[in-house]
Amino acid sequence: MPFKFHGGVHPDYMKAPDVPVTVIAPPPQVVIPMAQHIGAPCKPLVAVGDYVTMGQKIGENPAPVSAPVHATVSGKVIAVEPRPHPLGDMIPAIVIENDYKDTPCTDLAPLTEAELQDPDAILDRMREAGIVGMGGAMFPTAFKIRGGIGKVDTLIINGAECEPYLNGDHLTMMNHPEELLKGIQLARIASGLDKAYYGIEKNKQNAIDLLNSLNPAQYGVEIVPEEVKYPQGAEKMQIKAITNREVKPGGLPAGVGCNVISTQTAYAIYKACYEGVPCIERILTVAGSAMAAPVNAQCRFGTPFSYIVEQCGGFVKEPKKIVLGGPMMGLIATNLEAVNIKGTAGILFFTEEEDRSIENPTCIHCGKCLTVCPMKLQPLYMYKYFQKGDFENMQKYHILDCFECGSCSYNCPGRLPLTHSFKTAKLLFAAKAAEEKARAEAAAKEAEHK
Repeated sequence: MPFKFHGGVHPDYMKAPDVPVTVIAPPPQVVIPMAQHIGAPCKPLVAVGDYVTMGQKIGENPAPVSAPVHATVSGKVIAVEPRPHPLGDMIPAIVIENDYKDTPCTDLAPLTEAELQDPDAILDRMREAGIVGMGGAMFPTAFKIRGGIGKVDTLIINGAECEPYLNGDHLTMMNHPEELLKGIQLARIASGLDKAYYGIEKNKQNAIDLLNSLNPAQYGVEIVPEEVKYPQGAEKMQIKAITNREVKPGGLPAGVGCNVISTQTAYAIYKACYEGVPCIERILTVAGSAMAAPVNAQCRFGTPFSYIVEQCGGFVKEPKKIVLGGPMMGLIATNLEAVNIKGTAGILFFTEEEDRSIENPTCIHCGKCLTVCPMKLQPLYMYKYFQKGDFENMQKYHILDCFECGSCSYNCPGRLPLTHSFKTAKLLFAAKAAEEKARAEAAAKEAEHK
């Protein structure tokens, strides 16, 4: 029986997992950003004019927190230059002209039977295949698991997929159940654990039944059906649901003996270890009122959003907002020429009709934001002190512990921009800390010269 977390909301989930996966043909050119992970960006390993094969490693950084990137098509490198990144700014990227042959790279052979039982071999393959957290965090998976060895006693696979619209995890469960269980088994072996827990919300009962029919215990996996409540898929909520442990403010999952990886990350581990295929594609959901119908697309990384839209039928209405990920925690995109990357779980195109913003949002002191915050924070006061620029009280009310799930904004009848304000507040805190550090360093240098 899973445990329950405080708060949460029940949005209209708008999911369409019954829509089969459409394989989007790779575009004439792919743009491979050197930053598709948290940590040090990659440095190009190829130059203009080089021929590359599909799956060839084309960018790498030896820093511990990094993950290499690979060519997602075969063809000629036509540019190595900054290009629009989905998360904003211009980021160095490698542009490959597709020769439409998909000539495979054979650098990564499938692991042997012995290697499939060897934690170090599995972790080395995760690193070499460029596997990161594909739930959106994009933290390098090999580093995450290595860092938890000896500290972590519970491995959790996140199958909640609680954000509205998104279906990639559900479809991965339905289309690749055995491969997924083998991927989880590999993550478990790499973690040095005898058992892993797969938390799946009960609105995916067909997937729960299918996975249970394959005897997951033989892979050291227990399926845990969970309450359907947003944000069940948040890392801290998964830990609470499975173990009843609570990650302390500012703490990490490893601090309570847990590690959490996503469904599509587990499937990518299977592909890398059993098939020798690096992380070059994923299932993402393309939806929203600007589209004629939702599409669940299997898409290579480096495909421009404009091409994805075209392949999904084009716009039926002009979009006002583009959201990467889900509508609750997703990030705003501004450039249709940006490309999908490892953490792109969905691309949502919304029109004016869905705009809930108003000119003068007013707090009516109803307290609804307090009842739904899964972190047990007090958004009402956090917002008031943010408006006053009162850093002391913002910190007192733990504004930095907000993980921006959006539950308070969703539940606010006054339509206050709560989550946006807290996101901005965290940026202000970071800027303030940087300013204070620079001031202290300048003072220290001045003292040295006297």
